[in-house]
Amino acid sequence: MRTFELRVYKLRTKEALDFYIEKIYPRHLTSFPLFGIEAHGFWTAKEDVEPRLFVLASYAAGKDPGEVARRYMQSAEFADDIRSFDVSDIVVVESTILI
Repeated sequence: MRTFELRVYKLRTKEALDFYIEKIYPRHLTSFPLFGIEAHGFWTAKEDVEPRLFVLASYAAGKDPGEVARRYMQSAEFADDIRSFDVSDIVVVESTILI
């Protein structure tokens, strides 16, 4: 059974959130499978006062999501995904492993 993770990204501004949704996340959809990450969707909260993005992803059974994420974030594919994005615009990332 795959391991599911809910990630919540809080961004500095609405503009940064919009850029992430429109440019960065679609790039991730291409590169995630190369690392065994499956994206199940991304959402914002209705009437949210904070610029947040909710992402549901999963990983192959037995794989450590933290290790997979570290490997991905150190890759050339990730560097290409985040081109032209100031990563300091991501203020907080909360990760919850779902069981």
